[in-house]
Amino acid sequence: MEFKEAVGTRRSIRMWLPYRPVEPEKIEAILEAIYTAPRVLEADFLRVVVMHRDDISHEDLEAMKTPTTMGQIDLCPIYMFMYSDLDALERATDGKNLEQMIDIGALNRSHGWTRDFIQSTIIPNVYRRVLDDENRIAQQFRTEDGTREGPSTSRELMVLGRIQLGIAQAYALLAAVDQGLGVQLTNLTDAVPRRLMGIPDSWFGDNPMFVGYCAEDREAGGQRPREPLEEDYFEGHYGVPFRRDAGVVEQLEEADMIQQAAPLPWRRDELRRLARMFGLPE
Repeated sequence: MEFKEAVGTRRSIRMWLPYRPVEPEKIEAILEAIYTAPRVLEADFLRVVVMHRDDISHEDLEAMKTPTTMGQIDLCPIYMFMYSDLDALERATDGKNLEQMIDIGALNRSHGWTRDFIQSTIIPNVYRRVLDDENRIAQQFRTEDGTREGPSTSRELMVLGRIQLGIAQAYALLAAVDQGLGVQLTNLTDAVPRRLMGIPDSWFGDNPMFVGYCAEDREAGGQRPREPLEEDYFEGHYGVPFRRDAGVVEQLEEADMIQQAAPLPWRRDELRRLARMFGLPE
């Protein structure tokens, strides 16, 4: 699949073929895509755990459900949990990650990068400033008995961790769609997965990605509605809309990046039939 088509075809899928497993090579391809993604501050924040639905007990699956994720959890065969390891930046304060970037020619002397600059400026004024920020918050972990408080963490470090997760999620979504899979970032009760996977308190998580083969059409009723582009994107100055070019729009339509808008006329019938097939509310 071409890149523009993968972007245009991406939908939040909520109906999967529960009996069709995802091939290991496709799972690995998604992980390899995430592995190439940009790293915030060149630190190895990202951690991913792949869970197979059929390896989880019925009781634990039930405990993971929320009111809007009951069907997804039952139908989807693969859950990808993504975390930012907030200890990663502390480990990177030796500067070796950035020095490696100098060695391979990614950080260049022409732009001011030297080993001395890393040790005298970047580590104390960027890495340590983030780590030692007095504006701190304690992570709250949901447990099966309530909540508990985790270690206190720099608020800015938490922000960087979220950014890393967002980058990884974008790469993962498009890599999965490129391979003909249906995906959704979803919410669930995370106490059970953390227990099952043995997740350290230093790992900060976000919504996991559900991956499987679509039971619904991959168009999922059409491309989702958005505000007019000119209301959200500007040129040179806020209030000066970035105007769409009709010729560019036509080219992107031909490339399937811009697709037919929802709702497609048959969508309601599709949802009713799928609900009956899987015994879900209509």
